[in-house]
Amino acid sequence: MNSFSLKDYMQTFSENSVPGSHIFYREGSNVFSYFHLIDDSKKLVSFFDDLNDEYILLQFHSSYQLFAHLLAGLHSKKKFLIVSPKEPLSALEHYKLHFPFTKIIKDHDFSSLKTPGLLKDVPMDQTVFNILSSGSTGPAKSIPLSLQNIYQSSKSIIDFFEMNASHTTLMNLPHNHIGGLMILWRAFFSYGCVTKNTEDKFQFISLVPLQLKRMFESASDIKKLQECRAVLIGGAPFLEDLKEKAKQLNISTYETYGMSETSSLVMLNGVPLEGQSIKLDENNHFLIKGKTISSIMPLDDQGFYHTKDVGLQKADGSFSFVERSDLLFKSAGEMIDPLKLEAIIKKHPAIKNAVVVSVPHNEWTNAATLVYQTDDKNLTNESLKDYLKQELHPHLIPKYFLIAPESLMNSEMKPKRFEIKNFALKEVFKDKLHYLYIPQNNATKLMVYFHGFMEDHTDMIALMDNHHGFNHLFIDLPGHGKSLIKNSPSRQDIFSNLEYLIKALQNHNELYFYGYSMGGRVALELISRGLRPVLCFVESASFGLSSLDEKTSRQNQDAHLFDNFENHSIFFDKWYSNPLFGNYRNHPHYKSDIEKKSSHSYLEWQKSLEFLSPGAAPSLLKENIHDLGNQKIVGIFGSNDEKYKKHFQEIKNDLVNLVLVEIENAAHNPHKTHLSEVKNIISRFI
Repeated sequence: MNSFSLKDYMQTFSENSVPGSHIFYREGSNVFSYFHLIDDSKKLVSFFDDLNDEYILLQFHSSYQLFAHLLAGLHSKKKFLIVSPKEPLSALEHYKLHFPFTKIIKDHDFSSLKTPGLLKDVPMDQTVFNILSSGSTGPAKSIPLSLQNIYQSSKSIIDFFEMNASHTTLMNLPHNHIGGLMILWRAFFSYGCVTKNTEDKFQFISLVPLQLKRMFESASDIKKLQECRAVLIGGAPFLEDLKEKAKQLNISTYETYGMSETSSLVMLNGVPLEGQSIKLDENNHFLIKGKTISSIMPLDDQGFYHTKDVGLQKADGSFSFVERSDLLFKSAGEMIDPLKLEAIIKKHPAIKNAVVVSVPHNEWTNAATLVYQTDDKNLTNESLKDYLKQELHPHLIPKYFLIAPESLMNSEMKPKRFEIKNFALKEVFKDKLHYLYIPQNNATKLMVYFHGFMEDHTDMIALMDNHHGFNHLFIDLPGHGKSLIKNSPSRQDIFSNLEYLIKALQNHNELYFYGYSMGGRVALELISRGLRPVLCFVESASFGLSSLDEKTSRQNQDAHLFDNFENHSIFFDKWYSNPLFGNYRNHPHYKSDIEKKSSHSYLEWQKSLEFLSPGAAPSLLKENIHDLGNQKIVGIFGSNDEKYKKHFQEIKNDLVNLVLVEIENAAHNPHKTHLSEVKNIISRFI
C-alpha cells in the first residue's frame, strides 16, 4: 500500500474476483459484497455526472449507502458535506453558512439506477468529503478531508493491527462523525467487513469509556470484548480503574487520541502511529504533524498543527492526554477542569452520563453547571449534591444541577459541549430573565422583542407574524412581568444576562431587534455593547440624553416617580394624560391594558428605574450615535408624538442607516393603537 490508485483498487473487485466476493457490509438481513459496493458506486458515478450541482449535502441512515455515494463522488468530483440523518431542516440552513451546498440527497433508491459510469483517476489531494467537527467547544465547523488524509489514516491503523479480509468491525458509531466514517474506510482499504449486527462476531470495536463500563455489567458482552483483537477507547478520559478492570478481564483495550481535523486517530496508548510526529510545546499542548491533517488547518513553519489539548510525556517517551485547555474555566477564583469533575461524577452508580459546563455568574464570573442523565427516579439534585460533598472539595461542587433531555446527550458519543452549554444557559437564565421563545420550522433568523416601561413580554406578542424563517424571543425585562430585580441586582448583571440569553438562543441565526420606548433603549445599548443585529426596529425610543446635567436630572426625577403613589388607577390616569400618549385612554385596549398592569408591583418598576432610566445609561447621545456606527435602524414614531418625532429627525443626519417611518394619527405607542401598520412596517423591511 505504499503507492495507491483508487481507480485500480476498485477495479480489483470484479464480479468473479476473490476480493469482489468478500462481504463488505452487513445490516440486519442485508448483506453487500465488495462487488455490490463497486457496482452501486459505478451507477452513482453516472447519476452524479448528470447532476449540475457541485456541492451536495448527504443525509443517510444507511452507512452502506453513504459509503457508496462517497466512492462515486470521488470519480465525479463532487463536494460532499455529511450530516446526521436526525438534523432538522433549520440546522441544514445554518450549515450553508460554512458549506454552499445546492442539493440535499437522503436515503437513495439504487434500484432506479441502471447505467454504470466510468471510474476515473482520483488525485490524492482531492477532497473526499467535508465533515462537521464534534462541536466540543464551539459550533461545529466544516472540515474537508482528502483522499490522502483518509488513506494515510486508514493505512496507519491497518498496518498497526495487521487488519485483513478475515476481520470484522462492529459499526456502533454514527457515520456522520469521523470515528464512524473511518471504520468504513479502514475496512474498505483492508478488504475487511463492517457489521451493524451486534450478534455477529467481530474483532474490532470502538467505545467511549462509559460504554465499556456498561458492557462490563454483562457476561455475554464481556465475552464479546474478550474475543476482540482491539477495543478502541476514546471520546473521554480512560480512567485507571477502568483500564485495570479491562486488564483483569483479559480485554485488549487501546487508548486513542485524535480528532476530525486529523482524520481520526494519531496515537494509540500514547504512542504516535506510523507517519505521525507528535511533540509538546512550552505550554504542554500537543503539536501534530502528518499527512492525515486537513488542508484547512493552520500549520507552523515546521508543519505542525497546534492543538488546545494539554499532554504529558512519560519517561518511556509515550504521551498521555491531561486536559483540554479550552474547556478549563475559572469560578470564584478557582480553576475548574470539567473532565476531571465528570470522571468523579460518573462513578455514581445512578449516573448514565454527565457533562460539566460553565454558565456566567454575577459574583463568581462562571458557575460550574452539571448536566446529567439518570434512570433512577429517586435520584434528586440534593442527594446527588450530598454524594459529591463526600467526593469533591467544596469549591468543585457544581452550583447548578440540570437533568438533560434524552435528545441532548448520547452516551455512545463524545458530548457536544457547545449544545449542552446552550441548554444550560437557557435553563439557568429562566430564573434570571423570564422569557418566551417561539421557534419556527426551518428558521434561520431570530427576532428579539423588548417591551416598554410598565409592560411585559405579552405586550409584544401581537407583533409576531408568521414571517418565513423567523424564531421569536420575548423577554420580561428586570422589574417587569416575571423577571424580578433581585435576580439581576446591577446594571451590569442586566445587560450581561440579556447578552448571554440572546446569544444562547441565537445560535447561528441572523439577529433582529424590535424595541419600544425603554425596550428600544435596551436594544440600542446591546448594539453598542457588541450585539449586532441585521436590523433594529426602534419604536418611540430615545437614542440618549445630550448632557450630564440632563442625565442627572432625569435620574433624580425617575427615582421619585412613585413617591406619591396612591393606587394603580390614579397613577395610570395621570400617566396616560400626558400629551405624549394622545387619546390612548379612549382606546378599546386601554381598559384591559390597565387591568393587566394593575396586577404588577409598582415597587419592582421603581427599582428597575435605578438601572433602566435614561439617566442611568452610561453614555451620552453623541457617544451612542458613534457606537451605533453603520447599524441599520428603522425608527417608528406616531405623527402625534411631537417629542420623539423631533428627536428622530434631529439625529437622522448623524445616522446614515436610520430610516424613519411615521404613522399617521398615532402617538407614543403605535404597537398598541396601530398594530396592523406596525406589523406592515416590520414585514416591509425584513
